[in-house]
Amino acid sequence: MKKAIKIVLISLVALIVLIFAALKLAPGFIKDYVVAHSEEFIGRKMAIEDVSLNPFTFTVNVDKFALLEPDGTTPFVAFEKFRINVDPLKIVTRTAAVSEIYMKGLYVHVTQNGDRFNFSDILDFLAKADSASPDTVAADTAASDTGMVNAAEIANGLPVNISVKNIVFENGNIIYEDTKIGSKIHIKDFGVAIPAVYLSNKQTDVGVSLKFADGGDLNVKVSVNAATNDFNVNVGLKDFALACGKPYLNDFIAYKDFSGSVSTDISVAGNLGDVLSSNVSGIVSVDNVVLTETSGKTIGVKHVGVGIGKANLNENKFIIDSVIVDGAYAHLDMYKDGKTNIDVLLAPLNKKSAAPADSSAPDTTAKEEAKPEPAKKMVAKVGKLYVHNTKVSANDQTLTKPFNYTVSGITVNGSNINFDTPCTVNVTAAFPEGGSVSVKYKGALSDIGTMDAYISVKNLALKHFSNYSLHYTGYPISAGTMAFASENKIQDFNLESKNTIDIYNIDVGDKDDSVDPEFMVPMKVGLYILKDKNDKIQFDVPVKGNMKDPEFSVLKIIWKTVMNLIIKVAVSPLKVVGNVATTGAGMVGLDLGKNDEIIIDFKSATFTSEQYAKASKMTEVLANDPKLKLIFTQYYNPTKSANKIKQHKLKTDFYKQSQGKQTLNELDERAILEIKDSDDAFKAYAKEHAAEVDEKSLKKELAELAAKRNDDLLKVLMQQNGVTKKNIKVITAPAAALNSHKSKAMYKVTIDVQ
Repeated sequence: MKKAIKIVLISLVALIVLIFAALKLAPGFIKDYVVAHSEEFIGRKMAIEDVSLNPFTFTVNVDKFALLEPDGTTPFVAFEKFRINVDPLKIVTRTAAVSEIYMKGLYVHVTQNGDRFNFSDILDFLAKADSASPDTVAADTAASDTGMVNAAEIANGLPVNISVKNIVFENGNIIYEDTKIGSKIHIKDFGVAIPAVYLSNKQTDVGVSLKFADGGDLNVKVSVNAATNDFNVNVGLKDFALACGKPYLNDFIAYKDFSGSVSTDISVAGNLGDVLSSNVSGIVSVDNVVLTETSGKTIGVKHVGVGIGKANLNENKFIIDSVIVDGAYAHLDMYKDGKTNIDVLLAPLNKKSAAPADSSAPDTTAKEEAKPEPAKKMVAKVGKLYVHNTKVSANDQTLTKPFNYTVSGITVNGSNINFDTPCTVNVTAAFPEGGSVSVKYKGALSDIGTMDAYISVKNLALKHFSNYSLHYTGYPISAGTMAFASENKIQDFNLESKNTIDIYNIDVGDKDDSVDPEFMVPMKVGLYILKDKNDKIQFDVPVKGNMKDPEFSVLKIIWKTVMNLIIKVAVSPLKVVGNVATTGAGMVGLDLGKNDEIIIDFKSATFTSEQYAKASKMTEVLANDPKLKLIFTQYYNPTKSANKIKQHKLKTDFYKQSQGKQTLNELDERAILEIKDSDDAFKAYAKEHAAEVDEKSLKKELAELAAKRNDDLLKVLMQQNGVTKKNIKVITAPAAALNSHKSKAMYKVTIDVQ
């Protein structure tokens, strides 16, 4: 009996030894067999250095695997090390458990040429070997038509639960090349970390991190509930180099170079059963974008940041918290062939859209297309829009002499910009030599044909537009400043516009006989007659019309009105009488002994074109002698001015009440000045409300206006040639001098020596 037991034990030990020996040796035999017959399996050669199995830990290790290209030497897919660890003891709890999956040095190199990839031959090989029956295909199709099922439902249909833990990929490299267009994307240091994946009602978290060879880091975190299919994805992209997309731009634009970076911190939350209903939020920014055109000129922006509050495609809802643009710059070049640099830039796209339609395409006109369901109403809102440090240059080469002009300091402010209700956007910008423009827009994005727009241009130096004057009239502009105010009301694309033009000290040179102008205008005579005794031209231009009319242009109407006015007065020589006394030679030189005063409006914080121009003219003396210093001293009588401003304030309040307006523009101010003291309605209003105006408050307001005038004048004067902080000073006279001042409000200009 003992001998039989001994034989059984020896046999059992021998069997166990044989099993463990087989487990140790089998991976090697399998590896050699797979490598030797890989071309029979997938049509490609494989290389595997080693495969091992630890029967005590149930761990499989694969070292240095490579699936080669058709040449048999170049790797297509490879890795340095792969390890998988199975926990067989979990099977007693009806769980198929994998405790670890580890891969190091994954390498994938995908190339594309048209519609063929470097793995297309593998797909072709497998397709030939595919012997799936029609019944199987039908069954698969039927299963896919049932809709999405969650992981818990799948798990319920399995004999065991499934869990996979500790999935780690590190030091991976993925390369994608499109040989046809010459693009290459290289993802290096690719990494994946997944704590666990369950086919049950448990949370699965996935982390992916990688670096791009051309610049940029990507971190992705994914959380998925396997039972409910709820998910949350966070995508963090930092400084991704946009240059990798350059080859793809060739189908859309013609360019020389493109650079910049994009960063994101985006969260997407939703359900896998209805991905379009997911909510998207976060921040997207692009930085240091530079597009170099074929001409060598550039368009770009330093920073654009977009804060997304909520975006939902299914709800058609897009809530943008903020759009910030900093340091944008662009240019518009107009060429003699009628094209612009934008046309040149978009040449590939225009060529593509102009291609003839494919005549071989099937004719579907006879088929009745199913009408799509009406889309949900779009809800779009931008909480804050802010654009600053922006400049735009214009270069017009269609003229006799090219025109170059730059508008800088462009600032755009807007809030609560939405699709359906009117919102307000304010735009300001600076012109060369102290000029400025202000635009106020009010309207709804859903109705671009209905809006209110107010434009105000101040202290525009006209000499910069000399080439336009030369082209259209034959006369170059040598001097002059202009102010322009335009109030525009648009209803269903029907425009009603009030425009006023204020020009001071405009002068033109001799006519250039080598130019064939578009308008035969006697500019010198016309301007001479139009100017009043103070060298000023002022007129109004009303504009009406439908903006959809292709022949309609506000600028053309204004320009034509100006030309017609000049022609009209030029042929009326009798109007010259009375205009000779104070014009002409007075502005050629500078005589501060006789012209040392600039009359101002004590009720206004800004200046007219005439006041700006006269003050700027006086600074010419500084360019001639750097030792000189100009002092602009402001005078006004507080008591007398308070009485006058009280009357003006009452007229302003009366005008606001009678016209139903809360804010006023330059055109409204002109209407207020035209209200007479003897107007019965105004007299009744003043009698009732005069006591409400406090004299102390008015004097404080006058002082504030005086300070604003000083700041505004100094800002403009500092931009003139030869002016520095040392040789210019703008101040208000002391209180005693103000109280004793008896004449009009003014700046007195004196000269000192540094």
